Amino acid sequence: MFVELNYEPLLEDFYDNGQLKIEAILKILENSGNHHSDAAGDQILKGSSDGTAWILTDWYVEIDRCPKYGDKIKAVTWSQGATSMFSTSRDFELFCNGELCGKGTTRWIHYDLKSNRPSKVTEELLAKYQPEKKSVFADAKLPKIETPETFSRELELTPRRNDIDFNHHVHNLIYVDYAMEALPEEVYRAHNFNKIRITYKSAVKEGEKICVKYAGNGQAHTVFIYGSDGSLKTMIELGERK
Repeated sequence: MFVELNYEPLLEDFYDNGQLKIEAILKILENSGNHHSDAAGDQILKGSSDGTAWILTDWYVEIDRCPKYGDKIKAVTWSQGATSMFSTSRDFELFCNGELCGKGTTRWIHYDLKSNRPSKVTEELLAKYQPEKKSVFADAKLPKIETPETFSRELELTPRRNDIDFNHHVHNLIYVDYAMEALPEEVYRAHNFNKIRITYKSAVKEGEKICVKYAGNGQAHTVFIYGSDGSLKTMIELGERK
């Protein structure tokens, strides 16, 4: 099943140069996936209240041309089916004025919130999503985020109440906001990102303080987010256009 989402961006979705923020692009793709879950009868909020959840583990998105203010934006998404007994993948295409301008993929684990263990993805559940064989990337293996030898910047942050989602931890896209805070001013102001890779290790929960560390080499900007106990929470890498 291919699901389409026509998106009308808000003013807050754009940088001051009229370019769509990469955080907004992820939001559009995420919302298209939520529409697919609703269409499949697997509503996210209902599943959470029933004790199960889809836990996002990875993002990888490439942007060939970033939409700008006034452009017509559409996302298309589909499930690729099970990648293991407990996990699935979802792919995306982003269109600007009818032309393909970006693509992405995600990895998910089905989780039992009561036992705090992965839950088997049943054939019945999988069939609701009507998986497609199409893949946006030739290599199913996602790029690895290398651990920097040293970090050049770091800051401590306290998540706001509004950062917490219905699962009572920081929402997955908020981590990108934290990464943006850690970037050097000149990197952030250039708005020159064309790739983003995210790996989630463990969730930041309500009331937990975090340390955000940055390292960059001119074309790739790496941000690692740590919990107050020193545990690694999230790894993010932003690529720049050459």
